[in-house]
Amino acid sequence: MIAVPAIRRSNQLSAMLLGYLAFSAVYLGSGTLQLVAPTTLHGSTLDAAVPYLDWTVWVYLTQFILLPTAIVSARDDSDRSQTLYAMLLATLLAAPIFLAWPTVVLRPTPPDGFTGLAWRLLYLADTPANCFPSLHVALATIAGRALWRRGACALAVVWPSLIAVSTLTTRQHVAWDIAGGICCAAIALWLTKRIFRLDCTRPAHDAAGG
Repeated sequence: MIAVPAIRRSNQLSAMLLGYLAFSAVYLGSGTLQLVAPTTLHGSTLDAAVPYLDWTVWVYLTQFILLPTAIVSARDDSDRSQTLYAMLLATLLAAPIFLAWPTVVLRPTPPDGFTGLAWRLLYLADTPANCFPSLHVALATIAGRALWRRGACALAVVWPSLIAVSTLTTRQHVAWDIAGGICCAAIALWLTKRIFRLDCTRPAHDAAGG
């Protein structure tokens, strides 16, 4: 097993920052270094039945609140660590797919106004070619598990579910991407417990503080 440092309250902010930098490097890098031309994904009957709602981009963007909330409010250091490492592992699992089989969907034209600004910032910061599996859904699923184990069961179900639906109502993904994201999350969570061993040695300054 691979020894990894435990994520505690004392180091969770720095761990999340490093984790986000690692995620950005892998996610954006794999979206740029494509081995083949991207495949355009076309929606199924289910996708056609889901309306396009431009304002749900705000729901989509709550991902950036959900993930740190799940880590910070985790039940204990073990859950906090498993959640962060599972998110990173899910990203690593998806990266080879993004490289070997980049996928895109037809992006809608941003609306006007304040909501349109949110869309343009999203397009500026996100790569269009990493659709399957949906890491948006994968990471939200992992965060939901942490909230569930914390005892916030309703929030654990509703929030990630709304984010998953918003990937369809914003036309950022198709239904198969959601299924792929859930599978990616399940595999990452399963592997995290089996390939990572938490190093629970407390740093000297933590031990001194009691």
